[in-house]
Amino acid sequence: MGIARVVLGFVLAVIVATVLGSIAHTQFVLAGLSGLGIEIPVSDRLSTTLQDIAGMGPMFGLIIAIAFLIAIPAAVFVYRLAATQRYLVFGVAGAVALGVALVAMGIVLDITPIAGARAMTGFIAQMIAGAVGGLTFARVTR
Repeated sequence: MGIARVVLGFVLAVIVATVLGSIAHTQFVLAGLSGLGIEIPVSDRLSTTLQDIAGMGPMFGLIIAIAFLIAIPAAVFVYRLAATQRYLVFGVAGAVALGVALVAMGIVLDITPIAGARAMTGFIAQMIAGAVGGLTFARVTR
């Protein structure tokens, strides 16, 4: 497998996880506001989502990239040992990468900076975004 394919897979994995994580964050925050009785039209949901992708995307993407720089080589190692279930290994690696990054940010900053991940369901949604990123890497580099 060529280095260009690995780099492409990594970049796409980070982008996918970042976009999905940003979307999940926005929707969980907006759901919390709706739960307080605030009416949020679909147009506002869409514009807020796009603004959050653009606004939080670069920093969140950097955090995800750092997490994936650790998780993907670890997944390669595990896959080579197991020699089976490629998608499972990379999907779990992506999910764990996001989970560990969120917990680490919480420890370092003493607050969860991704507001949509403060509840367990939001945290799981972020891990799913990471899993899809890991699956993206596995698919592009197979």
